[in-house]
Amino acid sequence: MVTIRDVLNKLKWTDQLSNHVLVYVSRGSPNNEETIDLSRIITIGRDGFTFINNDGRETYIPYHRVVEIRNKDGTVIFHRNVPH
Repeated sequence: MVTIRDVLNKLKWTDQLSNHVLVYVSRGSPNNEETIDLSRIITIGRDGFTFINNDGRETYIPYHRVVEIRNKDGTVIFHRNVPH
């Protein structure tokens, strides 16, 4: 089974992060989801990743909150149902 970490690492090492976005569960946001441009990722860890948010601060997101990864034309490359 391909993991979220596997997908992110493949995109990183093939220089494709800037061509993709990620949707994750964010309580209190519209539809309880937020979308980030993967070019904002600074670390891909064992249990989650860190990115620079709109305020310029580092934000950690655990993989269990990731709903979808898609390229910028809308083609979904990873999706899973996450209760939110």
